Amino acid sequence: MVSEDEDADRIASRTPFLLALAGFVPFAVLTGAQFVPGATLAQTLGLTALNVYAAIILSFLGGIRWGIAVRSPSTSNEIGTFMLSVVPSLWAWAAFFAPGPWGFAMYAAGFAAMGWWDRALVARGHAPAWFGLLRVTLTWLVAPTMVLAALSQVI
Repeated sequence: MVSEDEDADRIASRTPFLLALAGFVPFAVLTGAQFVPGATLAQTLGLTALNVYAAIILSFLGGIRWGIAVRSPSTSNEIGTFMLSVVPSLWAWAAFFAPGPWGFAMYAAGFAAMGWWDRALVARGHAPAWFGLLRVTLTWLVAPTMVLAALSQVI
């Protein structure tokens, strides 16, 4: 039998999962466009759009951490969390301007690091379990698209 709290968590987690999966669609489509033969305009525009989108989403992940720090009842690690929560935005900014495939390799590393950090957040009890599952799932989806985008520029 499912408790009311478990049922509420399951229902509450559905919407973020659906939105997150919808948010993955641009990663998949724009990366896939890089492998369409003869679509050079679509590839160029797609790569630019993917670069912008990846920077926005990686920055968004840092914003989630900032929001969690704001709501955190503990002040013992608050300053460090606030400082670290701006790193994804700075990393994304650097990746945006990195030449050739390096920016997408940086995004892959940034998304992987955020997935690990968010999973650790859940393990310490600072976020609900569904958030950890969501972040692991998205990390396994998004990071490889960034690797493929990087590879599309060298093959």
